[in-house]
Amino acid sequence: MRNLDLTSGLFWLVVGAGIALASLRYGFGTFVSPGAGFITFFAGVLLCFLSLILFLTSIRKKNSLSRLGDLWKGVEVGKAVYVLALLVGYALVLQTIGFLVSTFLLLMLLFRVKAKYSLIRVVLLSFLISFGAYLLFDAWLKVQLPKGILEGIL
Repeated sequence: MRNLDLTSGLFWLVVGAGIALASLRYGFGTFVSPGAGFITFFAGVLLCFLSLILFLTSIRKKNSLSRLGDLWKGVEVGKAVYVLALLVGYALVLQTIGFLVSTFLLLMLLFRVKAKYSLIRVVLLSFLISFGAYLLFDAWLKVQLPKGILEGIL
C-alpha cells in the first residue's frame, strides 16, 4: 500500500463488514419492532460506507501520508490530554453535582479549548446547549438524569 489511508480504509471496511454480519446473528427485527442486532447492523453498514469512501478517495490522492509519524505533525497533544481529563472529570462529578451543572461547566471549558469566543458567548452557548439537552432528555424523553445539587429546584 502506498499510503496509510488505503490501509486504514481496507481495515475499517473489513471491521464494518464483520460488525454487520455478526449483528445478523442477534436478529434484525423490523423498523417497528427492532431486534438486538438492528442498530449494530446499520452501524456496520455505515462504517463500511465511510471506509469505502476513504479507500476510494485515497486512491486518487498523490501527496498522501506514507508514515505513521506524519499523522502526528502539528497535533497539540496538550489540548488532547486536557480534553480527555475534562471528560474523565465530567464522568466523575456527574452524579454528585448533576447533569445540568456538570454539563454546563464541561461545555464552558471545552469551548475555551480551541474556539476564540468571548466569555459572554461561551456562557450563553453553554447554558443554551446544556439546558436544551436537559429539556430534551428529561422533559420530553423522560430519561432520569442526575439532579445533583439542584435536587430541590428541578
